[in-house]
Amino acid sequence: MIKRFYRKIFVAIVQDGGKYDVRVVAKKQKKLLYKEGRVFEGTSAHEDIRVYVRKYLEESPLHYVALLNPAVKQGALAECKHHNEEDTIEISGTKTLCQNEEWLLYSSLRELESIQMQYKTIGLDFIFSPFSVLEHFFRDKTDGDFALYALAQKDSFSIALFEDGKLEYARHYPMQEKNGLSIEDENATIGFSVGIKEEDEADKGISLDDIESLDDLDILEELDDLSDIEDLDSLEEIAEFSEDEPTFEEKRIVFPRGSEIKHEMDKFNNDYRRFELIQRTLAHFYGGEQCRNRFVETVYIADAYGSGAELKQYLEEELFLNVLIRHIDLADEVTALAMAEEEEM
Repeated sequence: MIKRFYRKIFVAIVQDGGKYDVRVVAKKQKKLLYKEGRVFEGTSAHEDIRVYVRKYLEESPLHYVALLNPAVKQGALAECKHHNEEDTIEISGTKTLCQNEEWLLYSSLRELESIQMQYKTIGLDFIFSPFSVLEHFFRDKTDGDFALYALAQKDSFSIALFEDGKLEYARHYPMQEKNGLSIEDENATIGFSVGIKEEDEADKGISLDDIESLDDLDILEELDDLSDIEDLDSLEEIAEFSEDEPTFEEKRIVFPRGSEIKHEMDKFNNDYRRFELIQRTLAHFYGGEQCRNRFVETVYIADAYGSGAELKQYLEEELFLNVLIRHIDLADEVTALAMAEEEEM
């Protein structure tokens, strides 16, 4: 009964790409009072978040702080019990939670303890799995036919297969994990002589032995014809209007800044990396007993990073999949999950 007299404060924290997106929502009897947010980064981020959040939490004794789990070792399994040997090894040293009495969420116990320590001055009420976010965000789709769902963050990529509302398979990947050389490493290995043999490069030079006479050089013949200094002036005029000299309009061309080029390269690399992870996940699923002659035809991607165009193209052209991409505001989704949990308390 006392809850009716107090407003409820919900704080959502999403840690991704070195930044912390903090959202604060206040409600009273299901009426939205306000919604605010800020992004924090840097070494003082946790202390700045504590100061920012504290003033809101003091408004009411009914406050709840929720965090999207940033742990590297986490995942989900199709059943709460009866796991095979591989899955048993996977969940060793983790804290587990049976979701909807149907499938299992797990996360590294050591990482969870570290997270709790990082936020001890604020206090965490909920830590939500990316797979809970996926299920909630695509709740209008997961109850349908067999399909693949993915959550694309800057630091991680979570993949799940659902059919008729039931989780069938899942994998969580950190994006910093690399197989093979990075683009920078490849460039360093290849060098600047791409496609040119060393002997070909040597042929590009001019040898004096190949010139029978210095008189054969056109430039020297022109110099022989110069009778006075005025001819030198005429040469300068010719050089001034040479086709090799950029025009005024060409000089005004604005080239992309280094930061913009790097951002586009990062998006391209991340999209291809995610494409490879989907390939790997499907290959593993198709090779296991859980496949049961089921094959993915449709992919739903919740994009929190702002990429996706290249990934969609890869999946459609290389794997012949139907792809739907939705932008997701993770802080809003974490807030919604916290509100749902609070309703059941």
